[in-house]
Amino acid sequence: MNPKELKRAYNGSDAFMVQEARLIHGLVNADLARFTSFDSTITAAAQTAYLAAITAAETVVDDSAIVGQLKQSTEVMLVSMENAKTKYSEVKYYVLKTFPNSPGTQHEFGLNGYADVRTSVPKMINFLDELSKAAIKYQTQLVAAGYSATAIAAIATLRADLVAKNLVQKLIKKQRPKLTEDRIAVLNTCYARMATLNAAGQLVYANDYAKQKQFVYMPGSENGSGIQTFEGSVAAGHTATIAEIDYDEDNVFTFTNTGSVSLSFCLSSSGNIEGIITSIPAGANQTLTGSELNENGTILLVQNTAAEVGNYTVEVEV
Repeated sequence: MNPKELKRAYNGSDAFMVQEARLIHGLVNADLARFTSFDSTITAAAQTAYLAAITAAETVVDDSAIVGQLKQSTEVMLVSMENAKTKYSEVKYYVLKTFPNSPGTQHEFGLNGYADVRTSVPKMINFLDELSKAAIKYQTQLVAAGYSATAIAAIATLRADLVAKNLVQKLIKKQRPKLTEDRIAVLNTCYARMATLNAAGQLVYANDYAKQKQFVYMPGSENGSGIQTFEGSVAAGHTATIAEIDYDEDNVFTFTNTGSVSLSFCLSSSGNIEGIITSIPAGANQTLTGSELNENGTILLVQNTAAEVGNYTVEVEV
C-alpha cells in the first residue's frame, strides 16, 4: 500500500485549536465530577494526560524554524551563485582577450550557453565544471594573457562550494515534510482529546443550552473573519497570480488541484516562484498555515509546468 499523507483533523489555525483545547480543559476541570459521572474514563488522570497533549501541541517543533533555515540556506546559496557569475565574467574577459578570433575555443568556455545556466543552480554546477576543465586545458595561454593559475584553480573551488550549499538546501527541504508530519500528528492528538470532551459536554449539559455552546469548536469565529475562495486556471507552462493576501502565520490555506496536471503553489514576496513551494498532484489537496509557507509572503502564485491547462481552487481562512 502507498503511504498516505497525514493531514490536520481540524479546520482553523493551529494557535486557535490549541487555545480552544486549553479552554475546554479548564471547563471540564471546573465540573470534573459531573463529567466522570457521565463517562468514567474522564478522570483527573485523563485530564493530566490531556494537558500534556496540549502542552506538546504548544511546544512541538515549529515548522517556521525549518522555513527560516531553508530561507537562510537559500540566501547563502544565492551568494555562491553570485560568486559563480562574477567568476564567469572574469574568465570571459580573459577568454576574449586570449582567443578573440576563435569562436570554437570561446564555445569550449561556454560563452554561447551562459544565458541558459545563470538562473539554475544545477545547470550552473555543470557549467562551472566545464569552465574549469576548459580553463585548465588552456591555462598556459590564459596565464600568458595575464590571468593567474590561482584564479583558474578557484573555479573548481567555487563549484565545490555551490555543490555543498545546494546539498544543504536540498537536505532541509527533504527534512521539512517529516517535521511537518510529526507536528501534525501531535496537533491531531490534542484535537482528538478535545473533540471527545466536546461531545461529552453536549450530553453532560443536555438541558443547558448555554453550557452546550461552550463545548463547540468553531474555528474562524475568534475574530469574525471568514474564508476567501479563489478558483481559476493556469495556462500550460505559465505562472499566474491568484491573489494578494496580507501575511499572517495563522492564515490557513487549502490548496485543491481540480485539474488533470500537477500544479505548484507558492506564497511569494517578490512575485516570482521562490522559497517554500507546495506541489499538488492532479485531484489532490493540501492544507497549510501561513507559517508553513514563505515568511512575509503576500502574493499567492500557481505554477503549471505541464503541457496542458491546470485548474485549481484555493481557500484561505484568515
